[in-house]
Amino acid sequence: MPEFLTRNKAFGRLLETARRAARTQAGIFITGESGTGKNRLAGYIHEHSPRHTGPLIQVPCANLPVGLLESELFGHEPGAFTGAGESRPGRFELADGGSLYLDEIQELTLEVQAKVLRAIQEKQFERLGGNETLSVDVRIIASSQEDPERMVDEGRLRSDLFYRMNVVRLHVPPLRERTDDIPGLAAEFLALATERHNLTAAKRLAPETLERLVQYPWPGNVRELVHALESATILSRDDIVQPADLPASMSVSGPAVLGSFADRSRTLAEVESAYIDEVLARTGGNKSAAARILGIHRKTLHEKLRR
Repeated sequence: MPEFLTRNKAFGRLLETARRAARTQAGIFITGESGTGKNRLAGYIHEHSPRHTGPLIQVPCANLPVGLLESELFGHEPGAFTGAGESRPGRFELADGGSLYLDEIQELTLEVQAKVLRAIQEKQFERLGGNETLSVDVRIIASSQEDPERMVDEGRLRSDLFYRMNVVRLHVPPLRERTDDIPGLAAEFLALATERHNLTAAKRLAPETLERLVQYPWPGNVRELVHALESATILSRDDIVQPADLPASMSVSGPAVLGSFADRSRTLAEVESAYIDEVLARTGGNKSAAARILGIHRKTLHEKLRR
């Protein structure tokens, strides 16, 4: 897994805390909005821990069927349930000697949470339908995009399990709070998209495209940035990615960008200028076509551009 590259001081402090915690056996609870990179941070912790030579097993708890949670985590023996024809190890066994990452841990039922707590505390469990007690040596990392204290108050997350995991709390900030990292992330994701799709020429961002990326509020965080740049890499006509190559949701006229302009107290003239630039980009610089879209005379457009 590649190292995090950051120019953001707060994010740099987060990574330093993560590295210090990784060297211990302390429980770690990661919080942050969807798409901020909680999974990647869990991998970063594993790679900087003494367990880095062992496996990292990721468990997307929200994606596991409720009826199979216990079997997925702890395995099962033949006949444990309909269709269980042979023994099968669970995620805890597979992570022995390494790390187990429970993403969205609150999605586990309270009954399964109790068994997870026992496996953490006693390092022992039984497979579903089995009598043999198995021992494992696993480091647990948990995460949630919700406020864990509120989930405890609501009875969705066992307090004893939470306190066991919350020895070290790491909060991953949203991308809109670390815009100084966007140029570096954009370059990284452009290169990855170029390689993934076997494109011969490397792509780079036009200055106005980078400005759009910095101004955009990124409700989907880093995950949305990855997808936006992959799409722009594929759709751009030449080696320069223009604002018009970005997804339509990032248009100046879109609610996310308009909201960002309002938050930043941009003037009406600045918003108008940005919109004119985008329309010109989408018409390939054709001023007559741009004027028709803008609903103004071509002469008026020339005057606005001159100003």
